[in-house]
Amino acid sequence: MAQKNMIIAIILSFLITGLGLVYDGLIKRGIVSFVIALIIGLLNTYVSSYFWILGLIWALYVLYDTYQCTNAINNNQAIPLFLTQVDLE
Repeated sequence: MAQKNMIIAIILSFLITGLGLVYDGLIKRGIVSFVIALIIGLLNTYVSSYFWILGLIWALYVLYDTYQCTNAINNNQAIPLFLTQVDLE
């Protein structure tokens, strides 16, 4: 894979959860991250307003995951597993 700009990936992932992963070329991973964030947002809206905490934790995890994946791409290393369990390449 071609080198990816870390700052652009992080900013995109900050603006829309998972978009930085799509920028990295990890489309499935980015879509799954976005769908999970969407589900958490819907739970926050329709079930309990306390789900914002889970949403914040998820957003921070996706930012960290974007950092790890971009770093792995730039160093020609293997992409880490999604949630340390799932291969979404």
